[in-house]
Order: sequence, then structure tokens, then C-alpha cells
Amino acid sequence: MDLVKAAVKLLGAALLAAGIVCSATAGTIVYDFDTFDDDTPLATGYAGLTFTNAAVWKAGLSLNETAFSPHSADGVVLNIGGPITVVFLTPVFGVGGYFTYDSGLAIAIYDGRGALLGELSGAYANNLIDGSGDASSSPNEFLQFADVNGLIARITITSSGGSTVVLDDLTVDDGATSISEPSSIALMAGVIAAGLRRRGWLRRS
Repeated sequence: MDLVKAAVKLLGAALLAAGIVCSATAGTIVYDFDTFDDDTPLATGYAGLTFTNAAVWKAGLSLNETAFSPHSADGVVLNIGGPITVVFLTPVFGVGGYFTYDSGLAIAIYDGRGALLGELSGAYANNLIDGSGDASSSPNEFLQFADVNGLIARITITSSGGSTVVLDDLTVDDGATSISEPSSIALMAGVIAAGLRRRGWLRRS
């Protein structure tokens, strides 16, 4: 193998290694509500989250799945006695979910001091699956909100006049990252250096 080809191959290996070492992935968590029993009031069932006015209903039991179809498996959360509130013990960078509703949808996002960060609205007045939904609508509309500063501390989920809202697969970005340990970086550097020595690029003193 000539010197130019060797240089290209080693440079490619170095860039690939750098990509592996420096990569980071957002800490996305999905809460699917499938592990709870039917008609379970949901307050502190998940570590780090507190729910108000929320209960888990299951398809084939309390939930009328012909109108409110789960996005995944059989468990969903719906509002009981008022708007659903979700409080994050540690503020997060993003929140989203799949929503089915029969009378509009409004979501308000707040920071830890109660200041409004933003609002989301459903695209329809009704997106039920039973045929009563608006034309072109479909259940499980995905809505999400992101805050680059990671200040999201609370959300409220409301339907007009206290009508039913169903939430499935609550998705939270807590901002956690995963990067290689320093030992992995040192090992990769050693491998690249050894390759260079074998090709005469680095000389031992």
C-alpha cells in the first residue's frame, strides 16, 4: 500500500474515532402508562414526575378505544376532574406527547417560577377515531415543546369545558448526554499512534 493510501485510511480511522468519542445523545424518556392497572389515579407513579387530575385507563376496560385509541399498547392517561398537570421535579428541555380530544386542546408550559414559556394548541376541535372527528383529523396528534435553557417545570393540558383529553407516550428530554470515558479516548489514541508507527510516520526516539 503506497504512502498516500495509507495516509487516507489512517485519517479516515481518526475521524471515525473522533465521531465515536465526541458523540452525545439527548436523554429522551417515554412514559407509556402501560404498566399501571386500569383506573389508577396517577400522582407520583413515575419518579421525578407529579400528575394532578390524571388517571390511567386501559383499552378494553375503562377506556372507550373506539373513540380514544391508544398510541401504543393499551394504557393512556386522561383528565379527571380538571386539567391534567404534570410537574417535573427537575426542569427539562423538552416535552411532547400524543393527544386525542373531543373538544379542542390547549397546553401551557411554565418554568419553575410560574412564568409562561409557551403554549400549544390542537389542530382540530375534535380528533376522535369513531367518525365524529373533524374532517381530515386523526387520533393521537403529536405535539411537542422545547426550551434550549432547560427551564420546563410544569405543563397543563386542557380541553374546552372540561371535556375529555387522552395522553399517551409522554416524551421528555431531560438533557442527559452520553459520552465516552477518558480511558476510551486514550485507548483510541494509542491505536491510531501504533498504526502511524507501523507505517514509519512516527519514529521511536
